[in-house]
Amino acid sequence: MADSIHTARWLRQFDDDEIEFVLFPSTPHRRIHSLISDHGLKTVKSKITISKWMKRGGLPLGVLDLLLDNRIRARLLAKLITAFDPDLIHVMETQHSGYLTDRALSAISRKPKLVLSIWGSDLFWFQQFPKHQRKIRSVLKRVDLLVMECRRDQNLALNLGYQGKFLDVMPATGGLETSRLKQLALNNPPSRRKQIAVKGYSGFVGLGRDGLKVIEEIEDQIKDFSVMVYSAGLRTWWLSRRLRKSMGKRIVVARKHTLSNSEIEQMFLRSRVAIGLSLSDGLPATVKEAMCTGAFPVQTDTSCAGEWFDADFGGLLVPPNDVSAAAKAILRAINDDLLVDSAMNRNLTISEKRFSEINIVEMSRNIYLDPETFKQ
Repeated sequence: MADSIHTARWLRQFDDDEIEFVLFPSTPHRRIHSLISDHGLKTVKSKITISKWMKRGGLPLGVLDLLLDNRIRARLLAKLITAFDPDLIHVMETQHSGYLTDRALSAISRKPKLVLSIWGSDLFWFQQFPKHQRKIRSVLKRVDLLVMECRRDQNLALNLGYQGKFLDVMPATGGLETSRLKQLALNNPPSRRKQIAVKGYSGFVGLGRDGLKVIEEIEDQIKDFSVMVYSAGLRTWWLSRRLRKSMGKRIVVARKHTLSNSEIEQMFLRSRVAIGLSLSDGLPATVKEAMCTGAFPVQTDTSCAGEWFDADFGGLLVPPNDVSAAAKAILRAINDDLLVDSAMNRNLTISEKRFSEINIVEMSRNIYLDPETFKQ
């Protein structure tokens, strides 16, 4: 996804490596992410080229292909693979990139090594629908190396017929500057913080509107706190009108893509609690960011966040569509200083081991540069 911060961060990990990338956008996009478009302006060793047809035609061709089951772009991708003759194809996300690549590879004879990175709900959510399950099985038959955020997804992949190799679990969204963030978090421990961060995303699995309902339920009990609703979809923003009226300046609702990376980082560093609700997810990037900044994560148990923090000690898991459970979790976190401060210490230790940019870059580089990676 050429407009995704996750794609951009992944590619920019390799600035110091002499690797030539050709990026084929898998979704309709209005813009190329700035970290990708600015890549050529920097003094770096890697090279990123964007498919000529897709650089400007990604939006119309992507929309048209929604009706044609990827036929147009698959033909373009097949020609590009044949012309570029890559050592490796890395498919980032399954439903858009994976299905598209599967169709493209069916039209060419040479099959390079194929890596698939699972993003969030790729397997957990979509395998329950027969049409998607058939497509997922077809993709997995081509994959040589599977990169996942969850042990949960490893078991799902095996049940769906996968026979290739697994990489150790790693966040799909790249690493963070954990040492720097740790120092900033320790300077302002969560027990002193007076802000609640609420993820407002309400896409096909996002429950941002439930996040608003949670705040409505506890509004009278959090009068000393401000609320930051971020990445809000249009429906979340519209439904926030009553809260904005009753809470005034104590609540800010920021639409999706309006906050910079620096502003999101500062938001987490000011937040005592960070709540994210969804019907399905892998390791939410926001859980990783909360853990690295000392914000206490409250997340739905339909994610695999519980594989990354100690449930009940490093964060709280709640069922989806249970506003009361999420409300109780927030109240517990804002009323228990020992809980949030001890959780910060636990999560910072985990973060330095599992989320540090240095460690993630090393794992990522091994995918491309270590010949042992694909050996069974």
